[in-house]
This record gives sequence, structure tokens and C-alpha cells, in this order.
Amino acid sequence: MLAASSQILWPTPLSSLNEPMRIASNSLSSLLRAAALGPAFWQDALRAMLELAAARLRLGRETARALLQSSPDATPDLSLPVAGHDLLMVRRVAFAIPRVAARLPWRADCLVQALAAQRWLARRGIVSALSIGVSNNAADGFLAHAWLKVGDELVTGGDISPFYPLPMPPNQPRL
Repeated sequence: MLAASSQILWPTPLSSLNEPMRIASNSLSSLLRAAALGPAFWQDALRAMLELAAARLRLGRETARALLQSSPDATPDLSLPVAGHDLLMVRRVAFAIPRVAARLPWRADCLVQALAAQRWLARRGIVSALSIGVSNNAADGFLAHAWLKVGDELVTGGDISPFYPLPMPPNQPRL
């Protein structure tokens, strides 16, 4: 019984006592780097987590038709540049959403990220356009991807160059 509990406390052999210390120092340096990001980042990270959770729940609960119908009615002019305070907010959202999404215990892929970012920006009065595109190449096969743009700024989606946007139905608002 004692040996089993010692294995739980010490997953490595007792002869390598430096190993737990190395893990602790790595954790400490990670915490120090995280603390250096400042309170504004942590506020954005919390907001990103909440928006990603809401988007994931919404995606699991609603049909594609309902998602299309509940989107903003305005189709933004993507040729207009984003400036000032809006540009700062767009860049904060673009920074926080993918970083938080990569660390969540649930799946937060491209569509969830785009929906979360769109809702976050809409609450700030910033109109965005969600696009869904496809790619078909010999190496990867058929792929689908979602991304969000505000003006000419890409908010989520990363490299969208291999994807062709699908047209939205003319009588439906853009997602």
C-alpha cells in the first residue's frame, strides 16, 4: 500500500529528485510570463472564454438556418478600412480568441471562434462578416473553413488563401 501511494506522489523514480523541481520552475516561469501580460489581457481572455462557450452551446443547439436568420442584417462593406478605437478592439479580439480557444477543454474550431468573435464585436457595435469557404486539393481533400472579417482586417481564420468563400443566399443576411 505504501509503495502505491509513493508512486502516486512521485511519478518518477526517487533517485531523480531534480525532475519535480524542474517542473516547478517551469510552472513558475510560465506564471510569471502570464502575469506580465497584464490585467487587460486577462479581462480579454475571460471574455473570450465566455464568448467561446456561448458560441459552442449555440452551435450545438441551433440549426444552420437559425444561425443565418439570427445574424446581423447588415452586410458590411469589406473594402472600408477599420480605424481608431474599433481597430484596437478588433485586434484585441483577434489576439484573444485563438489563444484562449487552443486551451479550452472543449472543441473550439474555426466556426465557433468566428461566432464568438462576431458576438463580442457586435456587443461593441462593430459590424463584421462571417464567411464560410471550401478548398479541394489533392493533398488534403475537401476542407471547409470559417473566418470573420471587419473591413479589411481578418479577425479569425488564419490563412484563408486556399479557401473559396461560399455565396450566401441573396435573401438571407450574411452570417
